Amino acid sequence: MQNYKEDQKIPAPKLTNSSVVLRPAQLNDFDAVKQYRQDPENCRYIRPPESDDDTLAMVEKMSKPWQLSQGYWNGLVICLPQDNSVIGEVAFNIEDWFHQRIEIGYRLNESASGKGLCTQAVTLLINYLCEEIGVHKIVAKCDPRNVASYKVMEKLGMQREAFFAEHYLLGSEWTDQYDYGLLAANWQPKIKS
Repeated sequence: MQNYKEDQKIPAPKLTNSSVVLRPAQLNDFDAVKQYRQDPENCRYIRPPESDDDTLAMVEKMSKPWQLSQGYWNGLVICLPQDNSVIGEVAFNIEDWFHQRIEIGYRLNESASGKGLCTQAVTLLINYLCEEIGVHKIVAKCDPRNVASYKVMEKLGMQREAFFAEHYLLGSEWTDQYDYGLLAANWQPKIKS
C-alpha cells in the first residue's frame, strides 16, 4: 500500500483469466446478485438474507471506484467469460492501514459451486492486492461450519491462525469463527491467471 494514500479512490479494475472475469457491477446485475444474497442457504454462515433495497445498495456500491479506507468493503462481481453472467462476488477491506493488512471475502451462487471458480476468482483478487496494492498480509474469516469457504482459503495457501468460540451473533445464534492468514511474501498462486 506504499503507493497509495489512505482514503484514496481508485478505479475498480477488470481482472480476467480463462475461467472467470472480475469486474465492477452494473445495475442490470441486480437480479443475479439477488439470487445468492437473498438465498437463505447461501447466507446461512454469513448474514441473514438481504432485502431488495440492501441488495441494490450493494450492487451500486460495487459499481463505484474503490475507496481505500480502513473498514470500507470494495468488491467486484464474478462473471463467466463466455456470457458475462454474474455468478458471485469477491470483496476486500483494509482491516489495518498501518500494518498493511487486508481482509478478503467472497460469495458464489450455488449453481456455480464445486467447479473451482471461486478459487480462480480469489486468486485474481489476491494477485491484484499483492502486486498492485502492495499489502503485507491478507486475512479471511469464516464460520467453521462453512467448509467450502475455508477449503478455498486452504487451496490458496492460507493458514488457519485462530479459532474463536461464539465470536459473533448471526441472527439469534452465537457462532464460532476461523481466522486464516497469508503473508504476501508467501503468496504463490496455485492457479495461473
